[in-house]
Amino acid sequence: MQKLASLGYAGLQKAAPTASSVTGTDPKDKISVANKVIESRFRDEAKPDRAVAALSPIIAADPNLYLAQYSLGVAQAQKAQFAEAAKHLHKAIELQPDSAWAHYEIGATLVKTGDFKTAVVHLEIAAGRLPAFAPAHAALAEAYEHLGRSEDAKRERTRAGER
Repeated sequence: MQKLASLGYAGLQKAAPTASSVTGTDPKDKISVANKVIESRFRDEAKPDRAVAALSPIIAADPNLYLAQYSLGVAQAQKAQFAEAAKHLHKAIELQPDSAWAHYEIGATLVKTGDFKTAVVHLEIAAGRLPAFAPAHAALAEAYEHLGRSEDAKRERTRAGER
């Protein structure tokens, strides 16, 4: 959490909410929005243009929906719109700091932008939480290599099943 806070993730220093301070939207009030997000995520997974078109108005109406932010970030990364993808994935992590998948996606995206130092932070979290997910280890190895950390890169390649 300290690494994430140092990267500018808001809200990570807040105290845990008490029972009397918990407020928010009743989930049944958002079920139709959730269904739209899920539909666009899975129906349009191979069509990132359609996913971006479907998710953008949802996020404009409610920017605090983790799955919408995450899905839009993934779709934009698929379109090689890495800067925009990183913004949405960053927001997804603000909303759910424990999401290993969001950490993986932003880390892989940041490798593409050349921000290897920040990518390493996210990919270390993802690889630690998803130890059997070879792509996280491979992306972390690539980031380490760019930072001149050859031994770390070699170790992660081994974990990824590469030689």
